[in-house]
Amino acid sequence: MNMVNIVASRHYTELFSTHEELRQHLLQIEEFAAVQERRRIAREIHDSLGNALTSLNIQLQTALKLWRIDPSEAERFLTEAQKLGAVAIREVRESVHALRANEGQQQSLEELITCVVENFHQTTGILPSTSISLSAPLPTKVVTTIYRIVQESLTNICKYAQATKVQIIVDANSSNVLLVIGDNGKGFSRSQSKTGFGIQGMKERVTALQGKFNIETEPGIGCKITVEIPLVEIPILETKTPKIFPESTTKLDNQQDNSPYKESFIRQCERKLAEFIGPIASFLVQKAIKNNPHMSCTELVQILAAEIPNSQKAQKFQQHLFSDLN
Repeated sequence: MNMVNIVASRHYTELFSTHEELRQHLLQIEEFAAVQERRRIAREIHDSLGNALTSLNIQLQTALKLWRIDPSEAERFLTEAQKLGAVAIREVRESVHALRANEGQQQSLEELITCVVENFHQTTGILPSTSISLSAPLPTKVVTTIYRIVQESLTNICKYAQATKVQIIVDANSSNVLLVIGDNGKGFSRSQSKTGFGIQGMKERVTALQGKFNIETEPGIGCKITVEIPLVEIPILETKTPKIFPESTTKLDNQQDNSPYKESFIRQCERKLAEFIGPIASFLVQKAIKNNPHMSCTELVQILAAEIPNSQKAQKFQQHLFSDLN
């Protein structure tokens, strides 16, 4: 009887410990999801409403300059400003609706880009050269990302570039989609530290889809933005009840790695990743190991780095852990 009580007590203790660990994981996931949602809302407001208000401001400034010289021409710009004000109101309503409902039917990428290009043309008088080649309809998240990057890029060109030519290329095949946006404006120095929320938002969108984001620019030579997004199934953190993995699953079984690194290196990954994305780091490390039990330490670091939205921080994370391997 005593033996039964001992076994029952041991199982109860293990069950209680598992329940508490599960509760902590759920709290971490809720916190992580809230942070991601705040970032998404910030990007949506900046990319949609910011574009309309920038164009509206340019129209009003032009009308103000022309008012005493040519009232009839100024009136034309005021009429256009009124239309852009209506666009801004619509963007606010659509953003609110998107926050309240799931994603529904949407326009095609061609229609979305055509709309933003026409708006840019009306505002600046510049008609961008556009080439869109799609072998098949793109996933909704990819369409949204491409559209928002085009929208934000045209807004930046309108505000800063002083360009006379703009080119937009979208080329997609079965494995990836390529976006190139170029202008012949004044460009800017890459050494400038103020990249702005717009560029940061673009990087975050691309990183979330495990894509590559690159800017080529120098003063006087214009600017070129290149985006590559894979079209294979992208693993996304699911906010489901996590499983508690037995300790044996946390070991990396790869003969190329030195075994002394393994347990200590996993703990180091968890600690370092937590510095960039918070307490959810431990769950992500365990999830990566469970999904890829035979990967090397190098592969683990690369997978975890993709969870960090900021590309510079992701690179810093990799450099730190790679130095521990050497």
